[in-house]
Parts: sequence; structure tokens; C-alpha cells
Amino acid sequence: MKKKLCALLAAIMLLSLALTGCGGNNDSPPTTPDPSSASNSSGQPSQTGPKDEVVTMAIVSTWNTLNIYNTSGNYGHCVSDQMFERMVSYTHDGGYLPRLADSWEMADDYMSMTFNLNKNAKWHDGEPLTAEDVVFTLKAVTNEKMDNYYRSKFVSMGGTDDNGVCPDPDQLQVETLDEYTVRIGFKTPKDEKTILSELCSFLYVLPKHLLDTGDYASINTSDFWTAPVGAGPFKYLRDTAGEQLEMTANEDYYLGCPDFKTFVIRVVPAASLTAGLLNGDIDVVGAGSIPLADWETVKATDGITAMSVTDYSYQYMEFNLADGNDTFQDPAVRVAFDKAINKQLMVDQLMAGEGLVAVGPMPPYHPYYNEALKANTYNPDAAKSELEAAGFDFSRTYRLIVPKGNQVREQSALIIEQNLGDIGITVKIETYDFATLLEMMRNGDFDLGLLGGGSNIAPNESAVIVKPGSAQNYSLLTDNKWYALADKGDSLVDFNERKEAFDAYQAALVKDQPYIWLYHQNDLWAHSNRIAQIPMEDFVWWNYQVWTWKLA
Repeated sequence: MKKKLCALLAAIMLLSLALTGCGGNNDSPPTTPDPSSASNSSGQPSQTGPKDEVVTMAIVSTWNTLNIYNTSGNYGHCVSDQMFERMVSYTHDGGYLPRLADSWEMADDYMSMTFNLNKNAKWHDGEPLTAEDVVFTLKAVTNEKMDNYYRSKFVSMGGTDDNGVCPDPDQLQVETLDEYTVRIGFKTPKDEKTILSELCSFLYVLPKHLLDTGDYASINTSDFWTAPVGAGPFKYLRDTAGEQLEMTANEDYYLGCPDFKTFVIRVVPAASLTAGLLNGDIDVVGAGSIPLADWETVKATDGITAMSVTDYSYQYMEFNLADGNDTFQDPAVRVAFDKAINKQLMVDQLMAGEGLVAVGPMPPYHPYYNEALKANTYNPDAAKSELEAAGFDFSRTYRLIVPKGNQVREQSALIIEQNLGDIGITVKIETYDFATLLEMMRNGDFDLGLLGGGSNIAPNESAVIVKPGSAQNYSLLTDNKWYALADKGDSLVDFNERKEAFDAYQAALVKDQPYIWLYHQNDLWAHSNRIAQIPMEDFVWWNYQVWTWKLA
């Protein structure tokens, strides 16, 4: 094993450039909000400057643009969380941390929330970040002239339609109460956690003084995105599209100056993560898991902290359910596919038990999980019989498209290919980069596909992929019945009533299988011990809190 590891490192070192950097002195930690209280104020930024060192965080797949609202997929959050500000951010267990919003209060009628902003926040060019910036951003992202991948996250706002679009910005229910106070109104009564998890976690505030031209259409095409100006802990320095982003510390960051000067986010294939950690090219694995074959080695290596983190995300297989494509429209066909796939084998062999078979989009430890759900058991004989009874076409080849970068997902595609082949279905696997694959799915250029979801703990998080017309509805389904069930749950405030509604939503997903729910995979993350105070468990919500990291 030792010889193989040395050979691997030697090969990698010949192909890669090592980053400079060594441990510095340990200064006092920057001031950070108290996670136990939403009303805590961060106070003045730390006056300690950053050490002149480089920290590199690896992610396994790339963002496709620095435009935080026009990116596709969750990897864009890895970048956005460093350069831009959100109102709040998540902890692993579904709690909330103050960020730009020091405190918030839900109205007695649950029809609006008021947010008090941190008065020390500044844009990277020195201008103050105020309530006007929040209002401008909300009016922009709900305007149909501005492309917005996350538009559905704003559908609760008063003045928007069912797609999160507000036809008249003046009718959007958002207002400044003073320079640092914003009130947001809703169409119907809303649960506080729904607003915090959906609207505020995806609201990256934009600088009005740089982007307000009077035409929201200009935002997407603005040169601003070639060197964006945010208000986050790091400032844009330079990037190589699809490969690497380099940033420099924001010494005036209102939650505290980062402890190191240069932060690099690098796209690294999963197979190279372990070698990168061991040879010092990588300090932190920020998105994507360390390959299971390397996990014991990483855990046993001195100087590295490893952590297996339970995740609320889910992996799924989608069908092409576009109008005119009748192949998978019959629920009996989709249920038979579910019975044909050996998901437990994926968990046992590909994850060595570091995960769970998925019954629906919520794992069993989710607070809204339906305990009464009954999964389809793996039964290839029954699957074949049911497909024959449904008149399924066994004569053609079905294309399964898979994004590159996630090894377990890529290997699970091989299991699916074998399982379906065992009952007479021929599958051809095609792999593409993430941006290309999503474009193919939107255009209906596939039969089957593999993706993942679960970017927040809200029980209706998965509703966006079953909502007709949504940009994230990758199965291209047009039946509204599943979304209607989730929407009903989202309209309620009482937990027990919401739980009952979302139990019905999950049951319908299992009954009809508009998607095949595959597994919930633990995240296998690690970081070099040259850095301390890294809240790795919160990475599941793309919450990095880089200003709290300390060089050891």
C-alpha cells in the first residue's frame, strides 16, 4: 500500500505545480457572530491583518460563470459564499447564523419579516452596503429581464407570480424602513424557517451603485462579472475559467479579517484529491467527496483532519418526460425501473456504508421525513414482468447521461447499466462536463440522467425539480400534481399541519417515481492541520465561514 501511495504521489507531483505557503503565527480569532442567537451583533472588524500565505480549497466540478444568479448547479455557491453576502447562513443541523442580517423578526400574521442589517458591511470598493442594495437585488432577481437560475427561491415574495417573477418592480413587497432595515412581504402566511432557508440563503446581495443602469437586462451582460465586486470575506483577484479562482483577503470584512491573504478555489478531479492533500497542493476539500478507496489512508495520515458528514442531499435518476416523449410517461414503467436498480449495492460497495438508500428526497434524519414510506425493494424479475405488461420497448438503446467529477455517481451509472441490462434493457452511458450536461437536459437531449439535489433543509426543497416550467425540472415533466402537494405544505405555518402535507408529498413521489431516488451519500471531507477552526460539517449548506479559519 505504501509503495502504491508513493508512486501515486510521484506521478501527481510531476504533473502538478505545488503551491507555496507555510504555517504562520496564530493570532487572535476574528470577531464572529454567536450562532446561538440571531440578535447577536458582530461589532467592528478585527484590526489584525492577514498573513501573507495561500490556502487552497478543492472542489470536484466547476462553476460555469461568476454571475451568482446565472450559474447552474451548486458549485457556484462555493465561489459566491466567499465574494458576496447572504442575509443568513446554515449550520449542519438546520440552525441559522446571522450574516448580513444581525437579527430578524416575523410579523404576528406571518405575512412579512423585518431584517436588521449589520451597519459595518462595506462593498469591496469601500462603499457602504445598505438596505437599498437589498431592495435593488430583490427587484432585479424577480424581474423577468434578468436571467436567474434561482428565481424559484423568491416565489414566496408578495408581488411575484408562480415562477417568482414580478411583472412590475414597484409592486414587489420589499421596502427600506431605514438605511439598515428591510421589510419583505409575502403572498401568503409563511413559516419563518421557510423564508430563512429559501429566500435568505439564496439572496446574494448585489451592489446597486455598480449595477443599477435602469435596465435589469443589463445585469447579466455587464462587464461587472469579469471582475465582480462583492462584500464578502475575499475579493476577486483573477481566474482561469473552469479551473481556478484566486482571491485576496478583504481586510475590512465586517465579521473579521481572514487570517490569510490569498484564497484559491481549484477544480480537482476526485481521483486526485488524496494526492493533493498529502503533497500539500490542497489544504481543504470543499465540495465533492474523497474517494472511498482512499478514505482509510486519509483518516490515518498525520497532519490531516478527516470527517464523514451526514448529508441532506440526495442523488437521483431522471427520465425524459417531455411532451411527445411517451417512453416513460406511464408510472408503472418508472416504478419498474426503481425495482430494477440495486441501490443497496451502491451504498455497500461504492460507499462502504457511508450513506443510505434513498426512498425519497428526504433522508430518515430529516425533521419532515415520512416514517410510513415503503420503498420498492430490488426485484429484477418483478421489474421485467411489469415492464412487459406495460408494453415497454426493449428493442432500442437508452442514453444515460452523467456529469463528470463525482466518482460514486459515475460508478453508480455502471451499476444501473448492469442492472437494466440484466432485465434486457440496453443502456449507453455518456459523460459530459456539468454545464454541457445541464444544457442537454433542458433541451431534452437524453433518455435518462444522473444528478443530485438538496441545497437546503426546507421540506419543499425538492419541489423545484417537479415544478413544470422550472429551470431545475430536469425530467421536463408537465404534470403539476407533485408540485401542488409540496406547495400546499409550504402554504402552512403550523409544524404538524406542514408535516402532514409533506408526508403526502413524499408518498406521492414514491408511488409515481417521477424521479428514481438513489441514495444519500455522506460527505467525506478533510483538511490540512495547518488550518484550524474550519466548520466542515456546515459545508453541506455551502456555508464556509472562511473568516473564522485560522492558520496553525
